[in-house]
Amino acid sequence: MAFHIPFNQRRSKQQRSPVYIGFDPPRRKFNWWGFNGLWISLVSLLTLGFTSPVPLLISLNGLRRKKGPQKAAIAGTLLSLLGVAIASSIVALTFASHRANQHRRLESKAARIVAKQKSETQQLIAVATDELETYRDSHGGTLPSIIDSNMLVIKHIDPWGESLRFDGHGDHAIIRSAGPDNQFESNDDVTVKLNGNTDQHDRLLSL
Repeated sequence: MAFHIPFNQRRSKQQRSPVYIGFDPPRRKFNWWGFNGLWISLVSLLTLGFTSPVPLLISLNGLRRKKGPQKAAIAGTLLSLLGVAIASSIVALTFASHRANQHRRLESKAARIVAKQKSETQQLIAVATDELETYRDSHGGTLPSIIDSNMLVIKHIDPWGESLRFDGHGDHAIIRSAGPDNQFESNDDVTVKLNGNTDQHDRLLSL
């Protein structure tokens, strides 16, 4: 019961702060690390987060301080981490954009090279075609045999290191380059149609 408790040990219902007589009450230390980390982290956001590692280190040091409030240090840490995330995203996007542009430039360069090589191949086929047309015109519209025609065109080497090929089809012939993939009968073949007759024996050999 209350009357059994000594008077100097009793407490009121509302806890009161102690009264210091004769000297000032002790002051709570201010967390300067946390405060500086907070305002520097706010400024670092203006630099898109590229300077955020500095206030992050300061704020983390403020969190280590056991004396003084840590709310500013916590806020500074969170803002600094946000700035680091923003800066990292910008760097990643910039790097990805650079890689994509570099890849497009390489593809464009490769396409220009292939286009130039195909143009050279067409000129090469034109030379072979002129030789076959000269023979055809002097033999009543008949082209050389498939073997003779191939012997004539294989001396021409395309820019990809493959010889040209002659394919007879009865009333016409195809002079063919294997193209960039060095595979005949593919989509990138460079071909020219040449009108002229080949005999039945040649057509059977070409099948």
